[in-house]
Amino acid sequence: MRPANTDNKRKTSHSANNPWWLPIVEALDGLSLNGLTVRCPHCKEPGLAITKWVKGPTLKPIYILHIKRKKVIKECELTEEEAKEVRTKVKVLEKDIKNLLRSRKSFILFSGGLDSLCTLIYLKMLNESINSDLTAIYVDTTIGLPENTEYVKQVCEYLGVNLQIVRPKIDYFTLARKWGIPSFKYRWCCRELKIKPIKEYLNSIREPKVVFDGIRAAESNIRRQYIPIWYHPTFKCLSISTIFHWTDEEVIHCVNNNGIPKTFLHSLGTSTECWCGAYKTETDFKKLYNLDRDMFYKLLKLEEENKNGYTFIYKNSQKIHLRDLERQILEGKVKSEKN
Repeated sequence: MRPANTDNKRKTSHSANNPWWLPIVEALDGLSLNGLTVRCPHCKEPGLAITKWVKGPTLKPIYILHIKRKKVIKECELTEEEAKEVRTKVKVLEKDIKNLLRSRKSFILFSGGLDSLCTLIYLKMLNESINSDLTAIYVDTTIGLPENTEYVKQVCEYLGVNLQIVRPKIDYFTLARKWGIPSFKYRWCCRELKIKPIKEYLNSIREPKVVFDGIRAAESNIRRQYIPIWYHPTFKCLSISTIFHWTDEEVIHCVNNNGIPKTFLHSLGTSTECWCGAYKTETDFKKLYNLDRDMFYKLLKLEEENKNGYTFIYKNSQKIHLRDLERQILEGKVKSEKN
């Protein structure tokens, strides 16, 4: 999906005419983030690379803010080609992370998955010399596996990190019966089950704050084009993808070499804090059947109650009902036993 600025023309405007960036500048107050500083492809002067949130496009337009004496003197909107170049220049520096930990009340979004686990370990290590207030936020989506929640508690206790568990006001099953089963193109689940509970909690924090997450460029081509330091308009603070440039090997090495308690959940190859169905495959539901039969049947019942006929699994453009998947699993077991 293309950025909002699709005419490939440059724009330079003065700050007084377009104050959309004011919350961003306020969030950056008192900080020196060298990883955000780049040379502007348009005017050739140094500035801060900033994304502007606009509704719709996956990739948001990029601006360079030119600041002197804590005031924005001009902003340069980049063309698509210029934005591609700048995205490769923004870095998450260890020095910047430490400055954020020192100066902001710090939170990490911790799901229990490998990437967020690695992020938590890394931040804990950097924070040892600073001893700031670091809190892990875990979202109980009401559709996750209980083992995942227990693992999150275990890790935070082991590392000595504060843990805050937040939950949606209305549970997944109630919402799914009202709005339908979530899909890749109809992802109400992320907004209602994750974003809103986090937003409500962070809104209660009055002091300057920062949120760290485990998003990595290696996860997808789209995420590879993100900027790892940006202003989150919903959380109203800076959002930092701490290990954005780390490889899969670096993540595994970090987790395996820090004495962290292990869990079989990581071997499943899918997230276990949310089983809403938006990204789950036939293989994932087979694993769920063997792992948590009670959850499988709850989802099966939800699917059968769904009036529009939507199913959790689509394969080769065909619907696969969980009732049929269960029958397939049982038939496979019978054949295996006969052999």
